[in-house]
Amino acid sequence: MFRISLGIVMAALLSFPAQASGKGDLRSGYAALLRHDYSLAIRYLTSAIEAGDLSRGNLAIAYHYRGAEYLKTDRYDEAIADFDRAIALEARLPTAYSDRGIAYRKKGDYEKAVADYSQAIRIWPNWRDWYLNRGLAYTAMGRHNEAIADFGKALFFKPDFAEAYLARADVYLRSGRTSEALADYRRAIREKPAVRQDYPAIAAKMAMLGEEP
Repeated sequence: MFRISLGIVMAALLSFPAQASGKGDLRSGYAALLRHDYSLAIRYLTSAIEAGDLSRGNLAIAYHYRGAEYLKTDRYDEAIADFDRAIALEARLPTAYSDRGIAYRKKGDYEKAVADYSQAIRIWPNWRDWYLNRGLAYTAMGRHNEAIADFGKALFFKPDFAEAYLARADVYLRSGRTSEALADYRRAIREKPAVRQDYPAIAAKMAMLGEEP
């Protein structure tokens, strides 16, 4: 999940004193990633990193940005390497842990994903996406009770979080808690009607539970 990452790190970037060429490339890389031009963003961010004139904080941000772009293009090992570098430079950057957790989850390394989401939560405990993502990792591990608890925490911070209702419904369904599953599928659709199109499998799951399409 990237919704929080860009805003946090850009705010941090703007708080640092101006630098020379490296900071200019960092800003250009940020502008490119906002346009979803991932290859151009990676080129600018690589140039910023190699310039050698970034502050420690800005260098951490540059690695984090580039790691996020690698992640979006399914280059998971490169993403993890950049998140490692960002964390080595700034150990209190929660989004670097959460984004590295996504990369680990995509690779199927759920234990490391859970560890990274947990670290992000320790640093900043009030962000719903980290609970959602950790819940998804727990789901993949078959740790259903912990997954349900995390989806509940995500919903505590965002009561209209359709994706959390969907994820929890799937776990309820796997656990045989069919009435709770159906209730969560219905709530997800109520909060975000587009989930019917975004998650086509929901119709079949609800039909299996006796819900008319």
